[in-house]
Formats: sequence, C-alpha cells, structure tokens
Amino acid sequence: MEEINGCIGVWECTTDYLLTWAEVEQLPELVLQDEKIYEYNQWLTPHCTLYSAFWAVSDLFNYEFTQSEIDEMVEESYKRGRIKWQWWYIKSAVDLVADYWNEHHSDLGRVVYYRVSLYDTEIVDEILKKNYTLCSGYQGNSKYNADYKEDAILNWASFWASTYWHAVSWIGRFGYRFIKDNYKWRKNWKLSTNIYKVDHTPSELVSGGCYYANAYLFTKVNNLEEIKRLETFKTAVTQAIEMNSSLRHLSNDENYQNSLHKMNIENRKKLKDIENELTKYK
Repeated sequence: MEEINGCIGVWECTTDYLLTWAEVEQLPELVLQDEKIYEYNQWLTPHCTLYSAFWAVSDLFNYEFTQSEIDEMVEESYKRGRIKWQWWYIKSAVDLVADYWNEHHSDLGRVVYYRVSLYDTEIVDEILKKNYTLCSGYQGNSKYNADYKEDAILNWASFWASTYWHAVSWIGRFGYRFIKDNYKWRKNWKLSTNIYKVDHTPSELVSGGCYYANAYLFTKVNNLEEIKRLETFKTAVTQAIEMNSSLRHLSNDENYQNSLHKMNIENRKKLKDIENELTKYK
C-alpha cells in the first residue's frame, strides 16, 4: 500500500515486518546508558524523515551521528530516487539509515526494523515503556503548532485541515508519551526542549486524522539468530508458493485459481525481500 499526502508519504508495504504483541513481549528493555538528549538540527532542510530515523538509532545505541555521516546519508537518499530538496517516505528513510548503520557500525551491533500500528495503543505503550523510539509522522497546521508551543503538551487529537507534513519520533519517559522533534532552535519558542508531551493515545491521534497509522521501530539483532529466522521464513514462503501452485492446478474454480495466483505474486515479492535481507549477512 502506498500513501502519499502532499510532500511526505509513509509508503507502508505488505512486505514490511509487522511487529506483533508476542514479539513486543520478547523485546529486551533498552537500557539508557546516558542522560544525553540527542538533538539534531534539521533547520532549513527537508530531511525530516531521515532525522526521525537518526533519532531512533541514536537512542538505540547512545550514538551521535556526525555531520559528515548525516551528509552522506542525505546524498545516498538522492541516489535512491529522492528528488533533491524534496521530502521523502518514512519507510525509505528508515531503510536507508538501517543499511548505513549495518555497513558502517555493525561492530556496535546490527539493526533491523519493523512496522508498528499506531492503532494498537497497547503495543505502542509497551515499546515506549521499554525505552525504544518510534519513527512516525503527522499532518499539521498552525493550530497544531499553537497547541504544543503553548505549554509543551499536544492537547488535541485533530487539526483540520493540514498545511504541512512532518516526521518526528515517539519516546516514552516516566510513564508518559512524548514527541521528539528535529529543531534545536525550537528552544526560542517558549519551549525549553525539542520534546513535548502527548495527551491523547496514538490511536486517537490516528483516528483524528493527525498522525499516520503506522510507525517504524529499530531493534538490535543477533546476526546468527536473524539468519536463522530469515532462512526459516524463506522455507515457509517457498512451501506456501508450492502449495498454492498445486492447489491452483487441481482446482476448476476460476475465481479460486485467480486468488491463489495473486497470493503467489505477493509471496514471490516476499521471497525476493527475504533473499535481499540474507545477502546483507554474507
């Protein structure tokens, strides 16, 4: 599925790994190794989707990207099809930053990413409680700005109609949900920090037409475990393709045959994605 709103899109795909409750329960709690609040300055640049991903990886590893690294990733985004000085998809930015990290900093630990439904507040809260950061985006306007700038709290859940689109990050602290933004100089606007509290649940903000329905989560990965998982996944998808092909040849129901054919188109796309992921570990 592709979703484009103005200049920024999410580009969620059916091939994304969607995080389930069982997997969230198995997530180890992320230990915050220092009290540093990472502050990247996106000022006067249209790179918010990349900055959202920078935040998440910085929080995961307590690592601060250098300006030269940021510049490298911006240039790489253009090589991947992004139009210069235009906004970009959140999923594409997350994918780029994951690839960059795994290529340049795998000695600190590799990362994978998952899609998370913001409609599922229970899952989101559990992720935030474990100190992980979610890459997300919203549709805002002057009312949205006035709301959170007044008292560093986003009090409302709906702000029609939107005039701009922006990528940010969700974090959890002290049992509350917060949005972390990308502008150091925001301290000049009544706010003492880039971070503001959110009064409503993620699902309420999505239902209100403010936030996108999905976010992305970076997690650390053990290479051997990830290879094993991908190989098992590859086997299961391959078996599904073979089973669907057999059923299609045995059936005389044209509608059923067509549905099996469509399923295998998606399965083959998934198989290609898995094979591409496996090449990163060779």
